This record gives sequence, structure tokens and C-alpha cells, in this order.
Amino acid sequence: AIVSALAGGSAARAIPEADAIKKLEVIPVFLLTDDKGTPLPIPREKNLILPLYLESAKANDQLAALRKSNPAMKATVVAVPLNVMNEKVVELNKQLKDKSKPLVAPILGNDGDRTQAIKLLKEQGLTEKQINEGLSVPVFFTKPFLTVQTPEGTRGVFFFSYAELQKGLAKVPNREQLKPQVADLSAVLREIIKAKDDSYVIFPTPDYFRLVQENQAKGTPPAK
Repeated sequence: AIVSALAGGSAARAIPEADAIKKLEVIPVFLLTDDKGTPLPIPREKNLILPLYLESAKANDQLAALRKSNPAMKATVVAVPLNVMNEKVVELNKQLKDKSKPLVAPILGNDGDRTQAIKLLKEQGLTEKQINEGLSVPVFFTKPFLTVQTPEGTRGVFFFSYAELQKGLAKVPNREQLKPQVADLSAVLREIIKAKDDSYVIFPTPDYFRLVQENQAKGTPPAK
């Protein structure tokens, strides 16, 4: 049901899945690792949970809590592009000695974005149950699409932040005609893949721009 806002005609040609996943390189996620860079998942009864935070501040809060409860642990926060992290989670699961407890890596965003997503979906007539079952990582867009000009041409934009969507809309003269919508990340990736041409971009998060500036100041390229 969450995908309904994106539903369109069937595509004659789709872009490769790898190309769609690569668009997530502008979305850094933040995770806790030890001093050697090994992720620190949280053991649970049925699995290992490795939270991936969309905001560095939330990851740093968790790091502070971990250091307080375990002062001897040498932990840190590491930023990894979401497309790369997707592959790392698959690899980490292959390396697990205990296959009965798989590694699960939920993407945790801003509470306000989830609240706004639920509001938009309820306005579309979805129930609380449908939303809870279908919405994991909210991604915002407009109908018709808010577009940007890229070197490759005009592209529709997806946002991981409702505030960033609003900033984008503020620059558009006919913004009252563009209605904010939301879909789960999985549905957005399916839409990007099935589009006849390469039709969409994902807008970088504020942390992405911050990391780029920090890397430029240090003279190091951003992680790929």
C-alpha cells in the first residue's frame, strides 16, 4: 500500500539495480565500531541489531551512552555511504559464525520525519497497521515531481528529510501545485529501477554536505 503513491505505467526499459543502489552514495549512515573499524551490533534474542543512523548526532548520543556504561571500550562513530553499507551488511552476515542469529541493520532517521510521513499516509487513507507494516525508511517527494537540472538533464528528486523537501519547494514559483508525498525506501528504489530512463536523483542529506566540506578541508576525497 505504501508504494501506491508512486504507481505508474509499466516501463519498456528499466535501469540496472546497481545504478539505482549507487544513487544512495549521497546518503551517509553512521554506525558504532570498535577502534579497528569492526561494527558493534547489539545482541538480541533472535538476531544482532546494528543501528544505522541517518543523523550523526544520534550516533554520537549512542556512543556517549556506550562509553558511559563501558568506559574501557574503545568505540567510535564511522560514516559509510548507504550503498556501500548495504553490501557490508551482506558480507558481515556471510562472516557470522552463528548463522542462527542474523545481523539486522535498521536505518534510523529523524522522529519528526516519521511523524510527518505517518500524517501524509493517513491523509491518503492508509491505516496505522498498513503504515507500520509498510513504512521502514520514509522518503519524501512531490506529485508532480519537484525537479532539478543535472548535467544529464531534468531529474525528479527524492528527499530523506521532509525539511529538505520544504526547502526545495520554497524555491519553486508554482509550489502550491506540488503535493508532498511519501513512500518507503524499498518502494522508491523499485520506482527508480522500473523507470523507462534514468529519471530520478536522491537529494544528499545535510550530513553528506558537512562530510564533503570536512574532507575538502583535510584534502581527502569522500568515502565511496
